[in-house]
Amino acid sequence: MKRLLLFVTMVTMVTMAAFVGPVAAADAYKVMPNVAPMMLNETFWINKLQEPNQVILEHKQIAAFNQAVIDKSPDTVFDLRQYPSQLSKEKLVSLIAIPKPPEDMEYVNGKTVTTDYYSTLAAKCNIDAIAPSTPVRFAFTVARANIRTYPTNDFVADKSDDHEFDLLQETAIDPAEPAVILHESLNKDWYYVQTYNYRGWLPAKALAVAANRQEWLEYLDAAEFLTVTARKITIGDNVFAMGAKLPLADSKVSLLREKQVKADGNYTVKLPVCGSQGELVFERAAVPIDNQVVRGYLPYTRANIISQVFKLHGQRYGWGGMHDSWDCSSLVLDVYRSFGLKLPRNADEQELAAGRTIAFSGNDRVTQINKLEPGDAIYMPGHVMIYLGEEPDGHPYAIHSLGGYSTDEGRISVMRVVVSDLSLKTRSGKTFLNALTNGKEFQ
Repeated sequence: MKRLLLFVTMVTMVTMAAFVGPVAAADAYKVMPNVAPMMLNETFWINKLQEPNQVILEHKQIAAFNQAVIDKSPDTVFDLRQYPSQLSKEKLVSLIAIPKPPEDMEYVNGKTVTTDYYSTLAAKCNIDAIAPSTPVRFAFTVARANIRTYPTNDFVADKSDDHEFDLLQETAIDPAEPAVILHESLNKDWYYVQTYNYRGWLPAKALAVAANRQEWLEYLDAAEFLTVTARKITIGDNVFAMGAKLPLADSKVSLLREKQVKADGNYTVKLPVCGSQGELVFERAAVPIDNQVVRGYLPYTRANIISQVFKLHGQRYGWGGMHDSWDCSSLVLDVYRSFGLKLPRNADEQELAAGRTIAFSGNDRVTQINKLEPGDAIYMPGHVMIYLGEEPDGHPYAIHSLGGYSTDEGRISVMRVVVSDLSLKTRSGKTFLNALTNGKEFQ
């Protein structure tokens, strides 16, 4: 995300997280107002659906939807298969777009930012070395890694004791994800990359570089693959989050990972690793045949949407994928990518993406939200939720990764994935229902 958008959203969430209320943050998500214990079970909501297992889109329709997302969000979501082989200096400089230093006080790893800190980071971006024409390179991630605003792992915050909201954190990316390398940092230890829905700096050691586009495409377009349907799985030392794609190996061979034991009842997947010179090579690893993965994608049904998102209930809030966890928009992203949908990363971009949109305005919000179906996404400034439905009293409910909310007694910090109704209040005093701007049905 651009730094300005990151900052605006971060301010929203930090504001929500300030705690002066009576409930400790560790327990707030368990005692959300107007939420009965039975509502914390996916079955409660699935049983309310008239046709829970009706397929919303088939595979070919999902492919068409993904193309519609690209067509409507051409600067945000990409078909990397079609990415240009070279970029002009003017184009590449515009893509990197070094942000202006902030005017407000910030802290780096708990210490006050010095006057030359951002100029040093800008120098690391190595803009002066960009040639008139730059050939792009093609790679895959070999570990879960963070995409950063600048080529640094420094933790930058607007408070010295803040450990939750890193201003330079953009997003996290799973292993085996395709990326296009556009540029390298001054010390060649970071790459500036484009993934299908994000752009920023990745550590060079997190990427294995293909010899050419064709080698890269052969792995990218693997016909047989697994999708992670669990909250996350671990293969060797690598963590794969919900929705991650694991190409299947084309033959049964001895495993190269000592921590994996091949036995009957396992899939064999093919994973990218770095060779001695950072080149793309592959290892094979075993993945148990169980309910943590599925061959291909999950069927895109409302029951499956709700089942998937409830696997994240209670998880820690993770700004930009920090703590190997989820913020509000990555929760939506990972749930939907379990079905093969490719959405923008950030909430404001998702809200503008392809799909059927229900706009919220005026006072009759209940009528407007009734035009949506459980499993659809609902948006307010700086936040997104997955709609669950209504209770007989007319209260609409959602599940979301929440920083916190306001009460008459003060702020309640939550920092978890929670079920809540939409009577929660923002700092301005609006209910979440009255703060809604759009609902989105991704089809």
